[in-house]
Formats: sequence, structure tokens, C-alpha cells
Amino acid sequence: MARSIINIVNISKRFVHKVLLDNVNLLIEEKSKIGMIGRNGAGKTTLLKILMGLEEPDDGEIILSDDVRIGYLRQQGDFDENEKVIDYLVRVTGKESWKCSKIASRFGIDHIKVNYNLGSLSSGYRMRVKLSEMMLYEPNFLILDEPSNFLDLNTLIDLENFLMDYNGGFLIVSHDREFLKTTCEKTIEMENGKITYFPGNIEDYFEYKEEKEYTIKKYNKNIEERKAHLERFVERFRYKATKAKAVQSRIKQIEKLKTIEINHPSKNVRIKLPEVPEKKGFALISDDLAVGYGEKIVAESGRIEIPRGSRVAVLGQNGEGKTTFLRTIAGRLEPVSGSYNYSYGIKIAYFGEDTYKNITANDTVLSYLKKNAKQGLLSQELLTLLGSFLFSGEDVNKDVKVLSGGEMARLSLLAAITQCADVLILDEPTNHLDFETVEALASSLRDYGGTIFFTSHDRTFASMLANSIIEVKDKKLSLYPSDYEAYVYRVRLDALEEEERELKYQENNKEAVNKDNNSNSNEEKNSYEERKKMRNKLSKCEALLKKHEQQIEDYKKEEAEILKFFETSSGYDDEKSRRLLEVKKLIEDTENEWLLTNEEIDSIKSAL
Repeated sequence: MARSIINIVNISKRFVHKVLLDNVNLLIEEKSKIGMIGRNGAGKTTLLKILMGLEEPDDGEIILSDDVRIGYLRQQGDFDENEKVIDYLVRVTGKESWKCSKIASRFGIDHIKVNYNLGSLSSGYRMRVKLSEMMLYEPNFLILDEPSNFLDLNTLIDLENFLMDYNGGFLIVSHDREFLKTTCEKTIEMENGKITYFPGNIEDYFEYKEEKEYTIKKYNKNIEERKAHLERFVERFRYKATKAKAVQSRIKQIEKLKTIEINHPSKNVRIKLPEVPEKKGFALISDDLAVGYGEKIVAESGRIEIPRGSRVAVLGQNGEGKTTFLRTIAGRLEPVSGSYNYSYGIKIAYFGEDTYKNITANDTVLSYLKKNAKQGLLSQELLTLLGSFLFSGEDVNKDVKVLSGGEMARLSLLAAITQCADVLILDEPTNHLDFETVEALASSLRDYGGTIFFTSHDRTFASMLANSIIEVKDKKLSLYPSDYEAYVYRVRLDALEEEERELKYQENNKEAVNKDNNSNSNEEKNSYEERKKMRNKLSKCEALLKKHEQQIEDYKKEEAEILKFFETSSGYDDEKSRRLLEVKKLIEDTENEWLLTNEEIDSIKSAL
């Protein structure tokens, strides 16, 4: 039986009149891999801060076992720009140089980069240094608060690989469904100050939640129908003396009939965006474009042609130039050299950190949106959209100047989208949105008639939306000739190959490593090689699963179109009839392949 290491006992926390945590209880066992979800403001970060001793609860206590060592990802590092990575890690952790180097290599900081000055590193690699620092304190339980908000894809994949091999436990708060699905085995949802614990991963939790809600609704419907039947009897015979006993019996029955409250209802968020007409031709053509600041080139490209209607994910490590590229094509920065051109008459809308952090308007939420949205949109449309973006009730009458950073970002994002522009440029639009809103936004943007350029750390959002990729790497802007899943798969392989090269380097230079560490090197290498093969196979299976899902979606869409033809047409089409049978068979076969692939994924994950 697993041993408990953290006991959260009757924790309560209130801010002004809002109850964030209401008598919360949770027992965390060693080596538990837990994903925590919940809407913004639900109290997730507050609970983590109490766990780490950074805040005091109003009531309750945290009981830790004597041997628990909690590690958390620091947002700020005590960096000296001129200090080498290895010197920094040795200084702040007090560990030997070989150990610092070994841990750093697990996060993609190889024997060359470990000797770089901190000031020369991109923000992505600085985050890897902080991850290395955290692990050098040898924690046996990790707390990560929204890591996907500030980790680029490459670093996030390195972290995923590390967590899959990690021998301790962890608690992760994230809105990135893919990240939680890959790393976590248990799920916690926080809502209305309470915790719901589920002993399965996030996909199983959502399925369980939907099934439970369906069962309760069905039960409640039966109860309401039974009550209505009894109430009709009571009303009919209330004043008849001969029926007095029967009436009293029915009243008692009604009092006993109770419906079940659904404490955590599923939120079927739907975002209906204003229509933007689709147009043919190219949206953007660039020639020898170099982006940067002043004369400093951050990244450059050859010729890039983007057709109208494309949904372009701009991907790459932090600090490589993704935001610089987006700000350039949005007209916020001048190109260093070269050119880019949009088709004639194209209107552009842009959302980025520099748009929402500089809002100084003397408006309410609703009046600000009305000023920025396309003229002609009805107030009710805007109110509905504000509700989808987590502004409800009196929130729409709040003064813009009192909004939090997250609220300002959501309002600014909605203002950009409702301009109904031909080209929509979004720089990290998902950072301040919850699960349901992220996925609903991605779903609605897939039907957006214009062209979209975006960058996002949320893999679910990028996977759902992107149909083209521009990669920013090694100061180059390149149009990537494949879909998002293929790109992620390639990044995974690159990470595994880089880790393998570094392992071989360390094996070939044993004299530089502490002798006590050498005795375990062969065992570690063999273990690593096996894990590498399994992770490689897992990546292939996950890519195949996504392919099957897309095929099923396409086949079902075609099936619906053929059925609609037969419903609306008076004639008979032999070719369409044959195709309908083919499509039904393709759906069945692909669903079977999906099941087999899913079983293989579960098998690999259990082995890892």
C-alpha cells in the first residue's frame, strides 16, 4: 500500500467576500502523478502556495511526512548575466560540478551549453536552467504551476520526457490537456472552493464526469416527472374529504422525492464568432524578410507564400523570434530588410502582450468592446461573446482600469477577434483561458473565414487549429511542409537524439565524472535505451492516433453530406449509394484501428 506524504486537512481560504478554498481535504501518496484542473480564480494557485508555505490558510493545516522534499519551479532566478550555467548551478545548489552537468543534460543543456554565460541564453534555455536547479535540490515531490504558459514546445517535451522517467511524485496545474494526458495518472478538479479527486487520467475523468452527469440528469428527470404526477393528483383531490388520506399520502411522497444536485456540471462552452467571408488567393507573400530590432537580425527567411484561409502556427523555442515575426507582419515593427506584402485591401487585427498591457481607456468592459469590435455587431452578440470569455453578469460593467492582467488579456483578445479582420495575428492567446474556453476558441477559429497567424504554448489549441507551420529556428524562418502532429513528433525525436548524444559523450568521458557515479552508468544507460525506444514508439502511436481521429472526422463529415443529399434529393444516385457503403465501412475499420492503437498507447504508458 502506498504511503501518504502530504495531508491537506480542512484548508479554508477567503479573499474579501470570495471563498477560494472551503474546507478542502486531500491525501497525496508518494509517487502520485496528479494533474489539477479548474477555471481561472478557482483557487488552484492559492492551494499550491499554501502547500509550499508561501501563504497561510485561514483554517486547517498541511501535514507533511518527515522525509518529503517539495520542489517547485521558480519563475525568477538569481542570475548574473556573465556567470556560466555550470558555475551558477554549483553556486546556488552547492552540488558537485559533475552532478550539475548530468542533471542539466536531462533538460537539453549539453556539455557545450553548460559553459555558456547565462546572459547569452534564450528565455527557453534559462527556464531549463531553473528546471535543473529545482531537480538538483533532490526533491521527491514536485509542484508545477502552469508550466506550459512559459515553456516553449522543445522545453516542454524535455520536461515531459523527464516526468515520465521521474521516480517521485508531482502535482501539476495546467490548462494544456495534452501535457496532462501525457504525464499524469490521477486528476483533481477545483471548483466552488471544493476538490473532486479522480483516480484516473484527465481523459478518463472527463468521460466519467459526462457519464455521471448524464445518469444524474436522467434520474432527476424521472423524479420531476413523478413529482408532477403526484402534484396533479393532490391538486385534483385536495378538497375532497373522501380523498383526504390519499392526498396526505401523496404529499409525504412528494416531500421524500429529492433531485441530486450536479456540483460540477460539464461546461459545454460554445463560442459563436462573427462571420468573416472566405476569399481566394494569397494572404501574405514575403521575400528575403529579416526581422529584428534596429539593425539586429533575429530571424530571416527566403520566399514564403501563405494562401488565404491558412491557420499558421508560428513555432520555435522561446527567444528565437516568434513574437518579433508576428509583430513585424502586424506592422508593429519595421523589417530589418526584405519585404512582406498582403493582398490588396486586407484588414489586420493583432493581439499580443503589448496590446493589453497598455490599455488606458476610460471605459467599461462592454463599452470598450463596442468601440473596438466591427461596427454593426449587436449588443446581445457582444454580451454572449463576453460570457464565453468569462465575463458574466455585472462583470461587463466593470471599469477597464480595474481589471486584472488576465481579464485585460481576455478582453483585448476578444476585441481583436471581433474586428472581423481578413488577417488575425494572435501572440499567445490562450495563457489566460481555461480548458473549455481554449478548446471552444480553437474550434470556432477553425471556421474563421480569414487567415490566422498565431503562436501558443498550448498544444491542444495548436493541434486543433493549425494547418500550416512556420518554424523559427537558428535565426531562420521556414515554412514547414507538414501538420502539427508531425512537427511535434520530429521535435520529440530531436530531443531523444540529443539526449542520447549527450549520454554517449558522458560515457566516453568517465574520468570527468565522480567515481561513485560511474558504478551505475551501465545500468542507467541500458535503462535509458529501453525508455528511449518506448518513448519513440509512444510518439509514433500518438501521432497515428491523431491521424485516425482526423480520418474518422473526415469520413463522418462525408457520410453526413451524402445522407443530406438523399434527404433533399428526389432522385437516386447509384454512385453516391455505393460511396455511402464504402464510407460506413471505412469508419468502422478506422475506429477499430483507433481502438487497437489506443490500447497499445495504454500498454506503453503503463510500462514506462
